Amino acid sequence: MPRDLPIELSTPSESAVTSPKRMSPVPTSRHLSVISGEKPLTRGQVANRLGLSISTVRRLEGSRLHPTIDSDDVRWFDEREVASLAAELANGTAKMAGRATKASVTSNVVAQSPGELAALVFERFEQRQSLAEIVIGLRVTPDFVRAMFDQWTLGLTEGQQRTNREPSAPRAGDVERVRPEKLAALLGSLSANQITRISVARTRDPFAYGDHDFMSVTELGGFHVSGPCDVNEIVSRFGPGAYRVTAYGFEPAGIRWEILVEGLRHG
Repeated sequence: MPRDLPIELSTPSESAVTSPKRMSPVPTSRHLSVISGEKPLTRGQVANRLGLSISTVRRLEGSRLHPTIDSDDVRWFDEREVASLAAELANGTAKMAGRATKASVTSNVVAQSPGELAALVFERFEQRQSLAEIVIGLRVTPDFVRAMFDQWTLGLTEGQQRTNREPSAPRAGDVERVRPEKLAALLGSLSANQITRISVARTRDPFAYGDHDFMSVTELGGFHVSGPCDVNEIVSRFGPGAYRVTAYGFEPAGIRWEILVEGLRHG
């Protein structure tokens, strides 16, 4: 389960990179060839994408990152390898020497202004993160998150009708119901080399308000992937059952798809 998400992942601003010349493997390191059609990354771009300092990236070279070096002594990093490490950092599962890396990731949420902190919480609502994930990741109180959630679900016009308004939850039937096979196909078609958050909520019986039924779910959390995955990634974390599954991308930021599925079990 993710503990914190490097902020840079949701606001990429990298410049184009020209293809390096006369690439050769870095001595004493395992070589990962740059895949045709993909852009190799500079050390600075890797640091920006991972939310780490350049000195930390240097320490990862030869262990977690295996760049190539050209005749001008410029190191170029494989985008797939960087994306994979970014997913591990987002999930909190990366194993790296020293404690500086973890500190550099979590330092993004320190000393935020009230507006900045509210924006970070709203971003995580958009990603369908659970209460526990937001509290742990941003070091805020559950009461603050609940207050922010009330504001997030309450539209500007709805605020004038706060004491008597229709729930902000989707109506029953608004979210597509699919078979496990369709979910497997969606997971298998996720973009390679791009971070995607998979958020999972257990579905509950709809609740009635006025003349309509509304969808009710319990947010369970989620995880990040750097390419296609399968349903076992969900079942191994949350068990078999009926779920709402959401794919949230970061480049550009937004929900890729959201579905309801029943009878999900190990494939």
